[in-house]
Amino acid sequence: MIVKITYSEIHEFARENTKKGLYSSLLLGINNQTETTLHDMPHMVNSSRDEIVHACMYSLLQNSELARIFRERGLEPGYVRGILENIVDEMFKGDFSEEHTVRIARMTFDLIRIGIPPRMLIMLMFILSLEIVRHTYPNSNQVKAIIQACGWMLSNMMESYFTIDEEVFANSLGITSGSYDRLLKLTAEKIYRNIDKELA
Repeated sequence: MIVKITYSEIHEFARENTKKGLYSSLLLGINNQTETTLHDMPHMVNSSRDEIVHACMYSLLQNSELARIFRERGLEPGYVRGILENIVDEMFKGDFSEEHTVRIARMTFDLIRIGIPPRMLIMLMFILSLEIVRHTYPNSNQVKAIIQACGWMLSNMMESYFTIDEEVFANSLGITSGSYDRLLKLTAEKIYRNIDKELA
């Protein structure tokens, strides 16, 4: 099955994700100072970039599922390194704008395309953030900005995963986003009640 996405749909996706990104920014307390702090940090990150990326790759490849995905896809270390470096660049050079949102979405769709599941993406982002903090010795304001950027990027990445889920349901089963949300809530309610009974 071929899914065709039009130019207008891409921009609509960007607009919707930008709205959600603005909401995430408010929740995370992101402001002009956050952006300034992050933009002042690349020299710190670049001086330890190799160590950060190497340590992150080592940690990720300890996970057997990720190691299997990379092996089965025939992904070279250089490709994985490129992904990590792109994430680092977006974290410290982005401006939380619509264009920034589209770049994060593109990066996420690439990760989905090679088979990276959402739970691994969450782990990847936190490991990368930890390694950045460990190798750059940031002050408290810089640590705060790193956490804010990580949270914002992760929020946008998850929205991209949800978009794919909705597209799959819509194209294969004809289920609208509203129906998808209702099914999600009903399924969560069912699982919640089953767990509740087990814990009672």
